[in-house]
Amino acid sequence: MGDTLSPKIPISRGPRRVSLPGPGSNSGVRMPAAAQIIDLRRVLAERFPKAHAGRSAIARDGVPVGIASIDSLLGGGWPKGQVSELVTGERGSGATQVLHRMLERVAADGGFLAWVDGSDSFDVDAADPASLERLLWVRCTDSGQAIKAADLLLRDRNIPLVVLDLGLNPAAQLRRIPSTVWHRFSRLIEHNGATLLVVAPHPLVGSPACRVRLRNRLTLDALHHGPTAVSLRIRCEVERTPATQIQSDPEAHSLARTA
Repeated sequence: MGDTLSPKIPISRGPRRVSLPGPGSNSGVRMPAAAQIIDLRRVLAERFPKAHAGRSAIARDGVPVGIASIDSLLGGGWPKGQVSELVTGERGSGATQVLHRMLERVAADGGFLAWVDGSDSFDVDAADPASLERLLWVRCTDSGQAIKAADLLLRDRNIPLVVLDLGLNPAAQLRRIPSTVWHRFSRLIEHNGATLLVVAPHPLVGSPACRVRLRNRLTLDALHHGPTAVSLRIRCEVERTPATQIQSDPEAHSLARTA
């Protein structure tokens, strides 16, 4: 966001959308950063008045992914109150399916999720309609906007779970993200107890609480079998810090071979 970007907040059904115009856009009204924070807070208070209450509905030790094989490796889900990373790798990794299942699980548990969409690529039609009522979708046109949006959300403390989705952003944009960003996010989270999941095509975050690397090459035919069947095909590795021990999911590998 910053001083040169301003949110447009259209009224719509389903997820609350906050759109950020791209560089050079004349849409919206330019506002100072403080005004943007207040405006975004208004959206959060209006759409998610019980967001803080939703914290107790999410698992005490972690935020479940909703896919048994991954939750098992994570010990129940993404470490709560920390920064984690989902490394997607190549297209067809199953990252979209993982994120949609996580959204469904958070919604089913009565929680709320803010999805900072770094490339404006989230497919609303592919998501479970019921879960969209528990979603704040922040649409960005580049990684710079996404980083600023995530920063505002973490400072505001309204949403207990923030997904920073940079999975489809160009490599040139990702290289411009300062490494100090992740340290700043970690410090913010220490104070407000939120959970941040960074989604990227390759490792970006320095020393995340955990990093899940997807190891899939799902075909279009596999995706037509439905979300439950696809979730059984998900293969991954989990890296934890500081020991950086890698755990592989043998059951997931077996299911992938026999599916």
